[in-house]
Amino acid sequence: MASFIVLAPQLDGRRDDDKTVFVRDGFAFLAFIFTVPWLLVHRLWFEAAAVFGLMVMISGVGSYTGHQDMAGFVTALLSLLVGFEGNNWRIAALERRGLDQLGVVDARNADDAETARFLGENFISRAQKVSASSRPAAAASLQVSHKPALGGMVGLVSHRGDN
Repeated sequence: MASFIVLAPQLDGRRDDDKTVFVRDGFAFLAFIFTVPWLLVHRLWFEAAAVFGLMVMISGVGSYTGHQDMAGFVTALLSLLVGFEGNNWRIAALERRGLDQLGVVDARNADDAETARFLGENFISRAQKVSASSRPAAAASLQVSHKPALGGMVGLVSHRGDN
């Protein structure tokens, strides 16, 4: 299972669910293979320009000094860096464009993450309505967090000794 970061824009104080974006957390294999095109497709203009400039500079220095093999190795390391950090750069760019980070969803793919997010939202809103009607004092202090809780359970097995 993979983790997907959920981001959505706020319009007039309300969340626009039609423009919700799910970004997979982890290594981006296509960013490693197609470094600069991947950055351009995801509208990471500054990052693409910086990586392209570094690749040209590394290649130029390797050709000038006669160390093309070392330049290729360093370029591969730069591509590896983009593979590991590309999705984080993408999340940061989306946040700069006004999207808010809503939480994390664990799913097999982006479609399953979208379904899980929709079902989770409906479940949480129904739970708030039920608790508000049955216990008004407790409902006022109810805070629903979409952020994952640290610790506790891994799958169905408790790893801290508490059941």
